[in-house]
Amino acid sequence: MSAVKNFYNKNVPTKNLITSISGIILSVVAILTFVGLITTDQGAVITTQIGVMIPAVTVLIEAVTSIILMFKATDGT
Repeated sequence: MSAVKNFYNKNVPTKNLITSISGIILSVVAILTFVGLITTDQGAVITTQIGVMIPAVTVLIEAVTSIILMFKATDGT
């Protein structure tokens, strides 16, 4: 399995993309904590909030997509 397929697998795009975005955001928080721009307490709070926000954003995207598809989708026949 190649590195590109591990980062973004077309067979399960939502799961891999969310995992990749979460990993990038958490890496940035870890770097900011290591450099000293934020404290470890702030880093812990940010990490917790990211864990709450990622599923909420996913549900929001799904809701908007379903509304768009209700009005724009056409039958395949």
